[in-house]
Amino acid sequence: MSNHSRILKIARLGMFLAFGVILNYVETFIALPMIAPGIKLGLANTVGLIVLYYFGDKEYVAIGFLRILLTALFTGFGYNFLISLSGWFLSSLVVVILNRFQIMSIFGLSMVSAVTHGLGQVIMVAILYESIYMLNYLPILCAAGLVTGLIVAFIAREAMSRIVIPE
Repeated sequence: MSNHSRILKIARLGMFLAFGVILNYVETFIALPMIAPGIKLGLANTVGLIVLYYFGDKEYVAIGFLRILLTALFTGFGYNFLISLSGWFLSSLVVVILNRFQIMSIFGLSMVSAVTHGLGQVIMVAILYESIYMLNYLPILCAAGLVTGLIVAFIAREAMSRIVIPE
């Protein structure tokens, strides 16, 4: 890969990162309380899926991690950061493994990502608040994750059909 190509790749990834941080931050103001407390659509995950498909696993993990860190600059590094980080870690681990086997479509990956993200978050909340009863919230998060995962995958697929990233 030439130096010019590396610079273009870094610039593109930087733009995706910035867009992901903006979506993540904006979404903190657009919670879906009518479904259940803490449920969000996960619009920033559309950026992650696009990065995964256009750039690969390493970039997907890096952009996701940096997005969590940069968003924490706006929201703080308290419990919310730890909860977000745990959800990101588990979902990214599962998505990267499943993507390596190429057995799922963007819809399957997005739904699995959303569900495992919720699982990681609930596990961290149970640890932080020392309450196993937090796990009772899992069925609600799993159902919401399946629906939001479908929506995010649809948006990502539509965006990818319109985005042209030249080599």
